[in-house]
Amino acid sequence: MDVTIEQIEKNLESLPKEFFGQVNDYIDFLKSKYSETKVVETDWAENLTDSQKQSIEKGINDIKNEKTYSHEEAKQKIKQYLFEKSK
Repeated sequence: MDVTIEQIEKNLESLPKEFFGQVNDYIDFLKSKYSETKVVETDWAENLTDSQKQSIEKGINDIKNEKTYSHEEAKQKIKQYLFEKSK
């Protein structure tokens, strides 16, 4: 089944606005994957969006400032988050 622009627009209209940035980042990712099939010598890092670069920088700063969680702590936080969202 082919998807039309109208169907995509309709989906976007029903999406909460806080997800628009993520959708836009994914569209940029898909466009970069498409262009990579045409140009073999492209460094994937050059195709990161500004939002992705900022997220990476934030992660690097968090590591430098020891704002990290162990694997077990992260699993517990995710479990608690999912539990609260399922209420």
